[in-house]
This record gives sequence, structure tokens and C-alpha cells, in this order.
Amino acid sequence: MSEIEEKRMIPTYQRYGIRVVKGRGSRVWDDKGKEYIDYMMGFGVGILGHSYPAVVNAIKSQLDQIYICHGSLYTEARERFLEALFRVVPAHLTRVFLSNSGAESVELALKLARKYTGRKGFVAFTNSYHGKTYGALSVTYSEKYKNGFGPFIEPVKFLKYGDVNALNEVDFSEYAGVIVEPIQGEAGILVPPDDFLPALEEKARAKGALLIVDEVQSGMGRTGKWWAHQHWGIRPDIMTAGKGIGGGIPMGATIVREDIANIMKVGEHSSTMGGNPLASAAGEATIKAVDGLLDNVRAKGEELMKGLSGINSRLVKEVRGKGLMIGIDLRIKFRDVLTEMLDLGLISLYSGLTTLRFLPPYIIDERDISESVEITAKALQKAEEKLRT
Repeated sequence: MSEIEEKRMIPTYQRYGIRVVKGRGSRVWDDKGKEYIDYMMGFGVGILGHSYPAVVNAIKSQLDQIYICHGSLYTEARERFLEALFRVVPAHLTRVFLSNSGAESVELALKLARKYTGRKGFVAFTNSYHGKTYGALSVTYSEKYKNGFGPFIEPVKFLKYGDVNALNEVDFSEYAGVIVEPIQGEAGILVPPDDFLPALEEKARAKGALLIVDEVQSGMGRTGKWWAHQHWGIRPDIMTAGKGIGGGIPMGATIVREDIANIMKVGEHSSTMGGNPLASAAGEATIKAVDGLLDNVRAKGEELMKGLSGINSRLVKEVRGKGLMIGIDLRIKFRDVLTEMLDLGLISLYSGLTTLRFLPPYIIDERDISESVEITAKALQKAEEKLRT
């Protein structure tokens, strides 16, 4: 616990009670010297783990050159990042706006959809999460994030996620766009049926509504492909990215088709620090590193899923996900199990009230998987014992 943080920060975070002082690879250490496996990784930001050498070296090198450069000036660091980025994004998306976070990338996506189509409304989905700024929050489903903060942008129509039949409930010609997560993260790692995203694309395309695919959590290799939507072969009109794209340095990206980009005029959107040299250098190094780790994401994701699925506990309802984006849905609220895991040396995330969420770095190895599965099994066992007493 940090007394100064508790005293001075607005209390908006669910605190874990751990004061970390060092991170290396998949591990962190607290101020008492205790070691943890980190499957939180800054809520999925640390896709390469802590202190990844190539990212550290890129940042150090850039610090010695220039680390302040507004978008009104050109800089080599940004140029190199853009070259790397457009080697891995879908080929039909040719332009990007760089910002500082996933929520910011969603804000621009909504603005672009409105201006391009001349329409106002949006279609979103139950249990969706797109961020906590006003536009992003407007297309986020849960009322717990919205209470007391309205009014929001409207109209927004929420359809049931993963339900193809629900797509018939609206006339997409009335909406500027539809925004969807290929895999819902905050909702508990919900993977849609294989026919859902292709059907959504077809409905939106036929009626001129832009398809906005939110890859903030699921993108950058998290599921074993560069972008999660590629598992289903769809073509977004706008794609948002964030979290891991900067390797731990704040960065967001709104990536669009050429014709959509061309509707914007100078001054209509900007970001003081978007695409700054430090973030750009870190982002370039991250993309190059991830390119060589996708096989490991797929292989280790399968191993971790197999290990977690093999845990014999009546508290486990389902283990689901793709790659290294994994959720364990429980029959009880997550808190007791998560607390036991912390005591045993594993930091995980949560979703909703009943799901443990694992977003480990792409560098995890057999030792990490073996220890994390063992800790999870012990934590579930201890939670079961508490329920019996």
C-alpha cells in the first residue's frame, strides 16, 4: 500500500495492495522482495513483458536524439514506426491517426464515421467495453461506468453480442457505424460464434454503415494473429488499436481506409503528444519483436488453455479464449480466488463478477505456465475449502 497514492489520487482503481518496485520479463517484485508472475501486465499493455531489451534500448537511444516532436513536424522515429505498422495492418487500411490510448482511438473512429456517412447513430453490443471517455463510454454497455455522467452521444442501439438473429433488429442504413470487439475482453473473454462477425460485416456493408473493429485489447498479436478479426476473415472500415502497440509506452492508433481519411481537414482532429518520438521508437521495436513471437503466442496459448482446462475444480464453469487472451469463468465471484492467487504469487485480472482474466506476455515459457496453472489450482482449492467451512 502507498500512503501518498491513497491520500492524493482520486479513488477510481480497484487496488491489489501490492507496491511493485521491479519488473523483468514475466515477473515483478514488490517492496518486500516477493516475486509474482504477472498476468495482468498493465491490463494487457505489457505484451513483451517488463524491460524487454529491444524496447528499452530503443527508448534509451531516442532519448539521446529527441523526445518531443509535435505532429506538425516530421521526425524519423515516427516514420520508422509507420513503416513497421503498415507492414502488419490489413492492406486495405492505408492511413492512421496516432494518439495516446485506446479510448482516444475510439473517439476518432466515432467522429470519422459520423462525418463520412452524415449519420448520427451507432450500433454496439451487450457487454461491450470501448473506454471511459465520452464517445467511447457512449458505446460501452455497462451502466456501472455510466451512472451520473450522462448525457452521452446518441442514439446508440445495443444488440446481443454473438447473436446473428439480433442483427435483424435494426436497419443499419439509419446508423453511421457499428463498433464491435472481435473478442470481448472486459465482458469475460467472450468469443463469438464463427458466423457472427461475417454476418455483421455483411449487414453493415449492405446498408453503408461503417464497420469499426475495436482491437485495443485483442490486437497486436494477442490471439496468435496480428489482429483478432483475422480469425474470421472480415475487413473493417476502421480499426482501433492501443494497449500493447507501444510496448508499454502510451500509444493509440485509429487505422482507416484511404477514402475515410480523406474527409478530414487540417485542424479537425489533433493530439499534442500522439506519435511522439519515444512512443514511436518503442512501437517500432515492439512490432518487430512481436513479428517473431506469434508462433509462441499460439503454442503457449494452447499449453496454458490445456493446463487451465485440466484443473479439477467444481468452481470452474468454463475456460475460454484465443492465444494468450484467456478467461476462467467461475461459479462464484472472483474475489476470493484472485486474492488466493495473489498470496501464492500470481497477479491476474478479472472481468465482471465471476471471470478471472489472463493476459500474459508473449514471452512466457513452460516454467511460467506450469507455475501459474499450479497456483490457480491451489487458489481454487483454497476457495472451495473456505466455502465448505
